[in-house]
Amino acid sequence: MKEIVRERSFTWDPPTATAKAIFGRDPVAWLHEMQEGAIPQPPAAHLMGFEIVHAEPGRVAFSMRAEEWMSNPTGVIHGGLTSTLLDTVLTLAVQTKLPPERYCTTLDLNVHFVRPILPGGQLVTGEGVAVHVGNTIGTAEGRAYDASGKLVAHATATLAILDANGKASA
Repeated sequence: MKEIVRERSFTWDPPTATAKAIFGRDPVAWLHEMQEGAIPQPPAAHLMGFEIVHAEPGRVAFSMRAEEWMSNPTGVIHGGLTSTLLDTVLTLAVQTKLPPERYCTTLDLNVHFVRPILPGGQLVTGEGVAVHVGNTIGTAEGRAYDASGKLVAHATATLAILDANGKASA
């Protein structure tokens, strides 16, 4: 007997629309506007079903639903999806501490998984906190929790801090 094949589709705004709406602006302000729907989320956020839970300088939280399409061959949520959630909040935690003309990008991400996430629609929340924000390097720590508040993964990241031209300050 052939199993039923499921399908998933999503729509997104061009990433250039998001970039134009946020460039040169206070990161906390545009995250709040994105949370309210006034600024489109980037395509990856639409794919993952990310929702902005909280944003303040140095601290960001997003959530996602653990859906069946996210499963690996053993039937648990693929670790790469949890890593994507954590990478997002860690990067944005540092971004919220930067002046509007600067941005950051991940150099290194270390994720430690402590329990599996099962599909079924439960909410998974990732929280990131900026630890250090210098001229060229930022670091952050984060945690992901399942719907019952149990830790499912924790992570650290090192981020390059760049100017609008993609160059690090000396």
